[in-house]
Amino acid sequence: MNIAFYPYWAAKTLLSLINVIYIMVITTFIYGLTGSVLSAAMFPLIQIIARIIAGLTLPLLVNRFPFSRLLISISIAKTLIMTCIAISLNHLISQLPLLLLGVIVLSFLDGWETPLLKTLTPRLVQGEDLIKANSLLSFSNQTVTIVGYAMTGFAVMNWGASQTFWAATSLSWAVLIFMIAMGSLTRNVEQPQKSAVSRNVLREGWSILWKNPSLRLITLMDIAQALAGSIWIGAVTLAFAKEALGRGEGWWGLMNSSYAAGTMLGGILALSLAKRIQKHLFASMTMGSLLCSLLTVVYGLNNLPWLALVLCILMGPVHQIRDVAQQTALQNSVPVESLTKVYATHGVLISTVMSVSIVIFGLVADQLGVRWVYLIGGALFIVSAICSLSLSRVHRNQPIGKHTKNM
Repeated sequence: MNIAFYPYWAAKTLLSLINVIYIMVITTFIYGLTGSVLSAAMFPLIQIIARIIAGLTLPLLVNRFPFSRLLISISIAKTLIMTCIAISLNHLISQLPLLLLGVIVLSFLDGWETPLLKTLTPRLVQGEDLIKANSLLSFSNQTVTIVGYAMTGFAVMNWGASQTFWAATSLSWAVLIFMIAMGSLTRNVEQPQKSAVSRNVLREGWSILWKNPSLRLITLMDIAQALAGSIWIGAVTLAFAKEALGRGEGWWGLMNSSYAAGTMLGGILALSLAKRIQKHLFASMTMGSLLCSLLTVVYGLNNLPWLALVLCILMGPVHQIRDVAQQTALQNSVPVESLTKVYATHGVLISTVMSVSIVIFGLVADQLGVRWVYLIGGALFIVSAICSLSLSRVHRNQPIGKHTKNM
C-alpha cells in the first residue's frame, strides 16, 4: 500500500467520527432548545438539500481552482466554522437562525469536500491495493460511526452538548493538519481548462455518467440500492420490531447492534478476501445483490425475533463485500481526472433518491404494512443484480481497470 494512503485514511476516518459527533450534538441541542421533533428533523433535511446544491456547483470550483488548494481551503473553512460554533454554542440559545446558517455553510462545504476526497482513493492506490483501500476505508468508517454514536450519547449526557462539540472541533484541527500534509500529494492533479463555458462544465459530470455505459449501469445499481437502503431507516425498523416481531424499543436496539456487528465483520472479511474480490469483481457485485435480496425478503416475512437478529448479522458482510466491489468498479470505470465531477453528480443523484425514498417507504409502511417495505426492497436488490450482470457483459471484451492511472 502506498505510504501516502495512510494520512488520507486517517483524515477520512476522523471526518466520519466528527460527522457523527456533529450530527448528534446539533440534533440534541436543537431538540433541547425547541422541544420540537419537527425542528430537530429539519436539521438533516437542511443538510441533504445543501449537499445536493453543493454537488451541483462543485464542477465550477474544480474547473477554476487547483485541486490541492481547493481541498485545503475547504478544510480550513470547515475548521474555522466548527471553532466559531464551539465557542458560541451556549450563546446560540436565542439565536437559532445563526446556528442553522452555520449548519447550511458546513453542509455546503461537506458537499464539496466529500467528492474531492473520494477522488483521491484511486489516485493513491491502484490494482489489487484499491480493493484493500476501499475495504479499509469502509471498515474504519463503519467502526468509528458505531463507536461514535455510543460515545457521543454518553458524552452529551455527562458533559453536555458544548463540551462534546469541542471534542469534534479538536478533531477537525487534526484533520486540517492531515489535509495540509496531503497537499503535496495532490499538487499534480490535472486541472481542466479554465476557458470552458460554465454551463458545459456543470453538464460535464452528467454527460460522462450518461455516455459511459459502465458508469451508467453502476449508477443504476446505486440508485436501486439507495432506494432499498431506505428500508433500514430508524422509523421503519422500529415499526417492524413492534408490528411484525411483537417487540419493543429494546429489541429494536438489539437489531441495530446486530447489523453493526455484522458490518464490522464484513469489513474484516472484505479485507481478507481482497484478492478474490478483485479477481471476481462482477461476480461479487451480482452475488452480493442476490444475497441482499434473499436476506431482505426472508427478513420481511420472518416472525421470529431471534432469526431477525441472525439475519441482521448476515446482512452486514454481504453489504460490505458488494459495496466494496461496486465502489472499485466505479473508480475503475472513469478516467481519474474526471472522477471529481462524476462523484459530485453521483452524490446529487443518490442524495435526491434517498430523500424521496424515505417519504415513499413511509407511505408504503402506513398504507400497506411494514412487511411490504422489505419485500419491495428485496425486489430492488434484484434490479441491482440484473444491472451487474449487464455490466459484466459490457466488460467482457474490455477488462475493467484500464482507465485508472498513477499520480
